[in-house]
Amino acid sequence: MIYLQNKTCLNCKKFRLEDTQSGVCRQDKTVEHYPMKSKDDTCEHWVDSGQQYHIRLGWIKKTLENEKESK
Repeated sequence: MIYLQNKTCLNCKKFRLEDTQSGVCRQDKTVEHYPMKSKDDTCEHWVDSGQQYHIRLGWIKKTLENEKESK
C-alpha cells in the first residue's frame, strides 16, 4: 500500500498555526513578519512534519469543539 500525503501547509514542518483556518509560513526566518497562509495552501518549500500533523489536527478539533460549546 502506497500512502500519498497531501503537501499542504497543515502538514509542513515550517508552518505554525495561528487559528483553526490559517497560520504563518516560517520558511524564511530572515523576514520580520512571516507570511500568512491558509492551512490548505501549498508551496515549493514543503517539508513533511510527521507526527506534528496529527497534533495540529487534534488542536483544531479541540478548538472548534470549545467554540461550539461556548455558543
